[in-house]
Amino acid sequence: MLRVNALPTLMFSSILAVLIASCTQPTRDKGESELLAPIPSYGAAPLIRVKLAKPSKADTSIVDAGKAVVTIDGRRIETEGKITMSVSAGRVSAGELGSAASIEIEPAARPTHFDIDGRIYRGKLRFVAIGGGWEVVNVVDLEQYVAGVVGWEMIAGWPVEALKAQAVASRTYALFEMEHARGAGRGWDVDDTTQYQVYGGVGPSDNPKLWRETANVLAARQETTGQVLTYHGQGFRAYFHSTSGGHTVDPYTAFGIEETIEPLMGVDLGDFDKDSPKASWNVTMTAAEVRARFIEKGISPTDVIRIDADKISASGHAITVKLYDRTGHHKVADAFVVRQALGLFSTNFTAVKNGDEWEFSGKGYGHGCGMCQWSARGMAKAGWDADRILHTMYPGAEIKTIY
Repeated sequence: MLRVNALPTLMFSSILAVLIASCTQPTRDKGESELLAPIPSYGAAPLIRVKLAKPSKADTSIVDAGKAVVTIDGRRIETEGKITMSVSAGRVSAGELGSAASIEIEPAARPTHFDIDGRIYRGKLRFVAIGGGWEVVNVVDLEQYVAGVVGWEMIAGWPVEALKAQAVASRTYALFEMEHARGAGRGWDVDDTTQYQVYGGVGPSDNPKLWRETANVLAARQETTGQVLTYHGQGFRAYFHSTSGGHTVDPYTAFGIEETIEPLMGVDLGDFDKDSPKASWNVTMTAAEVRARFIEKGISPTDVIRIDADKISASGHAITVKLYDRTGHHKVADAFVVRQALGLFSTNFTAVKNGDEWEFSGKGYGHGCGMCQWSARGMAKAGWDADRILHTMYPGAEIKTIY
């Protein structure tokens, strides 16, 4: 069992469930740029298609959109109340309303939101049969999506300037992924997990006190409407993460991506993230746990007796590490792969084996590339505005309004 030093308060425990290694690395087609994509101008906020991971894995879902219009095979059916959705034999069913390869549900009266399985979202809902199951997709205005990201990726009560920086970064990241998804012909643009960025909609239907559309979040979205980051006129993958440990890293250190651009090269941020519970950390686990995790992830040697840094970036994060076995021989492994296998908070760590226990000590939380969220908070508390925060986090980037 992984043992982690207790956080200062229970509040931080729940916060860190979403302030994690955001914006991980989705699969890319061969030949596609990992980091750059054209960002078109729009007359208004475009619609983004968000696959809801949990409902997409279920066989049934209950949707309550109040008064709603359900579209089945082109037929628009007005209905009211809860709808039990299910999927079977390549078709989606809306109960007695009918079935089809895809069904769309759109609220028809205010408040224009819907409840699916106990969580409230804006926009409309699309169920599409695929393989032996379905994809459940929230089609929503990009600005409403940004509001549904900012309050989950940052703490909703943080300073508005930090939340504004997050809004611009999240909007940039979403538009980048939209461009790639549309080019690939996929039925959705992003999902709602850290594989892209956390999106929780408005919040749980049974507890409005936990809704993330706070006054600060809505102000951050409104005051940055249509703003994105660009580099030499193109959009880029505006990565962000919880805690840098004082210095951000380039894409190669974070993900093994050999492509790089100036805004993601890494920058010294000083101690602006010092208030983060993961500014420094310690993790202890047994040798048996380490061995089991290495076996599970196919890392060798599994019976490791020493872990040393091999290549180290300017930030102090390991790029590769040496894994020594009992014969004194070693193999070199990517540090981010070892970090993921062991569940460590970052690749900026040292490892010491004491008898049958390993102690890992490190700094930071997440992949370390792009914007450090806790540093953004620290900068905002020091009086920095969002533009200054963004230009510091992403040097060489420009802020452009595209609608």
